[in-house]
Amino acid sequence: MITSHTLNARRKQSGITLIEVSIGLIIAAIVAAAAFIAFQNNARRTEVQDNIKQITEVISETKQKVGINGGADGYSGLTAEASPALLVSLGVLQSADQPNSYGQPITIVGTNADTAVLSWDGVEGDQCLDIVLSVGEGAAAIANGAVGTWDLATNGPMSLANASTVCGGDADAVANLDITFGRR
Repeated sequence: MITSHTLNARRKQSGITLIEVSIGLIIAAIVAAAAFIAFQNNARRTEVQDNIKQITEVISETKQKVGINGGADGYSGLTAEASPALLVSLGVLQSADQPNSYGQPITIVGTNADTAVLSWDGVEGDQCLDIVLSVGEGAAAIANGAVGTWDLATNGPMSLANASTVCGGDADAVANLDITFGRR
């Protein structure tokens, strides 16, 4: 026989219902997904900043040790054959086969006494725009193979539109950047 005492005991039983467990799991999944996305964005941002820093340092060191102090010859001595050894001896690069952040070789070749081109290959498409926008301020020109070219004399200062021309619109494409810089 069911008494009022038995009914009250059943009502007071505690526990978690299936609905409560499901809501908890959904909330935990949303928090985990947000944390994962934030981690990926932070890792990407760090990689972009590392590349910008490395490019800026290589150009700055080359300008200082070759362009400014190189006399009348300037960048002329930076040929494809002589450049790696010369840049190592000057302390611009750590080794003749030093790779960039994408595992590609770093090369600098003088086009004449006053300008040189830094080749920075293997740039991930989703990082290209950020890198070009940042290093474009100190460059005379930036080219990305057949995709596009920006030239300070022709196109004016670096802008988002100019960077988009260089990088193209494919975030999955790999960019091979040729950054032209002068003595100063």
